Parts: sequence; structure tokens; C-alpha cells
Amino acid sequence: MPDYTRPMKRASSGSRGTLIRVSLVLLLVLGAFAAGRTWQPRVGVLDEAQASISQYGNSGATQDLLRRAAIEGMLRASGDRWSSYYGVNEVGTFDQALAGRYTGVGLWLRPGRSGGVDVASVIPSSPAAKAGVLAGDSIVAAQGVDVSDASVPVVSALLRGDAASEVKVTVVRAGAKIDFSLSRIAVASNDVTADSLKNGVLLIRVNAFTRGVGSQVAEILAKSAHKSGVVLDLRDNPGGLVEEAVAVTSAFVSGGVVVSYERRGQDTVVMDATEGSTEHGSLAVVVNSQSASASEIVAAALQDRNRAVVVGVKTFGKGTVQEPQQLSDGSTIELSVGRYRTPSGRYLEGVGVQPDVISPNDKSIARAISIVTSLNTIAGPGGEG
Repeated sequence: MPDYTRPMKRASSGSRGTLIRVSLVLLLVLGAFAAGRTWQPRVGVLDEAQASISQYGNSGATQDLLRRAAIEGMLRASGDRWSSYYGVNEVGTFDQALAGRYTGVGLWLRPGRSGGVDVASVIPSSPAAKAGVLAGDSIVAAQGVDVSDASVPVVSALLRGDAASEVKVTVVRAGAKIDFSLSRIAVASNDVTADSLKNGVLLIRVNAFTRGVGSQVAEILAKSAHKSGVVLDLRDNPGGLVEEAVAVTSAFVSGGVVVSYERRGQDTVVMDATEGSTEHGSLAVVVNSQSASASEIVAAALQDRNRAVVVGVKTFGKGTVQEPQQLSDGSTIELSVGRYRTPSGRYLEGVGVQPDVISPNDKSIARAISIVTSLNTIAGPGGEG
């Protein structure tokens, strides 16, 4: 290698040509090397960490587990309590739940206020209901796995399984741990039920806003006598599909705003009731502290539009809308994209719906029946199927 601290001898013309050729070749090689470095995809820090943990860390830390942990960590860091990550195999089961048919123990779940997973609702007559699991219980273990800090999709996956198999579940209720052994069954949630009472009141119970609930409510109203009014029971209803909440509201009002929400950087989304409802009779909506999300949308819309008397206690206060974002591998991130507003402009998140008539949970149905019959006496008979 030349010593560039000393002056070099002048090269002859022949050697000068050789040097030029060598220099050109060297420049081309260096250029190609630099170009290769420029165009080579950069490995991110997350990829580096994942590779190191996979190579040197706990052998149980699979690529899938590390990927889930990273995504869920980012979701938690965002401060969005209602965001969720669904793996490829979990997306289908989530859709099945929204359709009201799946194999499990009969629980609706939601993120706990301080982490972990709570029971949002228990499907009537399900294994969980028969065993005594209650809305508001915090699930801390399932199948022997500590889930005290797990996400809803993870706990849901542990509760699912083959029909007739069993799963052991531990919950915390009022500070005490309670163990359950629950049989899995093929659940058909039958989320709308109705009773025609002797006094002419029609009692409609909606357990969750799964697909088709709106049309079921409309069909019941069309076929069932309700000359003394309607009581719509939304107690312990954890929510579901916003479109179904709008459809249920549409059974009692014709046109007009049901709910709206603003998405970041976009115009406000306004969801209106469909035109054509002929229901004008007295109506009461019954709610409790476990009524959340879509059930709060229905109660608030009917309250704001002076269509119904809301009876019970203040609702849960879940007033954000989630939309799914599919990732390249088929998994899905569900992110909060806006806050719901009622027809009068109220926000529900963290606030809930304040009933017009306060009534304890165990007496609210009787109170609602008394109210609709009284209103019916004053205003005259309503619809009759």
C-alpha cells in the first residue's frame, strides 16, 4: 500500500494508464458495494430483538408468541383500552361470536378497568350461567394458565374448544377467588326473546347485538300484541354490532339520527334510523351498570328523541367505536377510531346513560311495566300486532 505521506514518483504513461484502469475498477466495485448497502432492506430493532430472543432466550418464546407480545404491547402503550389483536385463527371465532353461534361456555368478555379480562355478560341457560358465573367477575385463570394480565382474544381462545370438553376457570369476585369447572357446548345464543304479558305489555329481551337482532325485534313487534306498550330489556347487554343497534332503534322511530362519531381527519359519520316505523305506543328501556356500547346507543337515542323512558341505573359508559384493520398475514388489529355521540350531542365514553327513572336491578322490570301501562292509559293504546 503506498505511503501517501511522501511525494510519489511521476508515473510513466503506461503505468498511468494502468492506474487509471485500476482506479476505475475500484470505483465501480465501491459503487456497487455502496449501492448494495443502499438498496438492502434495513432490519428494524423489533426484528433484531425478536431474532435474538428466538436464538438465545426461552425456548418457549415462539415467533408467534413474540409477535403477539410486541403488537399487544404497542396497543397497551397507545392507551386504547378497547383495542385488540386477533391472530389468524382467532378472527373466524370472533366473527362466529358476532353471529351468535360458537362453541364455548356462554360468556361475553371485555377488557378490565385495570387490566386483564372481565365478564361482560353471561348467556342465559349457558354452562357459565348454570355454574353461577356473573357479569363483572374478573377472570384470572383458564385451563391452568394465569390470564390476570391477558387480552380478551387470548382468554376467549382458552375458553373455546370441542363440545362436551371441560375448562377450569378461576374468577375474582369482591376480592375472593372462585373456581369453576365449565362444560363447553355449541352455543346458539338466541339473543332476542319475548313474552306477551297478561296486561297487554310486550317484554322484549335483547342479550347482545349480534347479526340479525334488529330484524328479529321488528318481526316480534309485527307479530305480537302489545296494546299496553313495550318494555325493551337491555340489562347486562355488552353491546355488539352498531348496525344492529341502529336497526333495533329503527323499529321504534322512523328516520332521524341514532348515533354519530368522528374519525380522525375525516368527516363525521352519521347513522340514521330507517324510515317506515309505525310503532307509536308507550315504550320503556331497562338498563343496568353492565349495559354497554351498542345497548347504550339504543337507550340514549330513544331517550334523546323522547321516544322512551329509560329505567334502571347508570350504564357502563363504553362509548368508543372500533374498526378492524387487517394485517398482511390475515390477523387483525381492532382499533378505536372515534367516540359515539347521541342525537343531542352527548358523549357516552366514561359517562354512560343516566336513566329517567332510577330503579334497583331486581325491581326495574316491574317498574318499567308500571310506567308503560300508565303512559298507555294517558296517551291511548299503541301498536298491536
